[in-house]
Amino acid sequence: MWYALAMATALGWVLPGVLLGFGIAAPAAAQSLNSKAPTPMVAGENHGTIDSMVGPHYWSFKFVPGKCTIHVQFKSMGLFGNPMKATMDIVLHSGDGKVLGTRSLTSNGPVASLDWPGTFTPPPGALIIELRPPGNTLVRSGGDYALSVTGDAVRFGEARAAGPEQVVGTYAVMVCPPDFDCQGSLAIRFAPDGTVMTTDGHKGTWKVFDPAELIYSVVVGRDRWSLKLVPGRGLFNTSDLSVVVFQAVRPN
Repeated sequence: MWYALAMATALGWVLPGVLLGFGIAAPAAAQSLNSKAPTPMVAGENHGTIDSMVGPHYWSFKFVPGKCTIHVQFKSMGLFGNPMKATMDIVLHSGDGKVLGTRSLTSNGPVASLDWPGTFTPPPGALIIELRPPGNTLVRSGGDYALSVTGDAVRFGEARAAGPEQVVGTYAVMVCPPDFDCQGSLAIRFAPDGTVMTTDGHKGTWKVFDPAELIYSVVVGRDRWSLKLVPGRGLFNTSDLSVVVFQAVRPN
């Protein structure tokens, strides 16, 4: 499958066509935490924020035989306003889950950049790119990234950038109101119809306040929040973006 991994790591990569067992065409693209359902990339930069407390993001794109270059930029998050050193791994996967190659990108605060050229050979197929945050950290670590692919081999299909609807999903409750049952782990589900429900039975609603900035108004009983969505991480307090109120949950 993978040609000369040592050479690939040093000089680039050569990948025979790999057909995936899932469809990567989708109406919208939001950061995926599921390796079996990666997000289809769109032309230009695909942005996200990785978080050691949540886990890797997965992206994919279609290809035909030809040249391609993967471009990655990464800026580590700070702690109390101070820059932190963080390393993000870029891992290439085939459709059957095999690791084809890995590169690492380290930021000490400023933006770090990586260009990773390669070649696809017949037949056409698709590639999964995993962006893996630092592991085994005692404090939250990660950072912002921009991912793009260029070259005559790249095909993006019909995917488009996601909008405010990407809030739909399940989150862990990290800041628990007194009227919630906070004795054990508690989750909240944001449904497509604008409703929310917690695992202890509380019900409420969500609606978009600022679509461009992904700001949402969330009401559950007497509890009200104004929250900012950071896709792939969770919903944060708009008055203090260091506080995650609802943290994104990885699929099993």
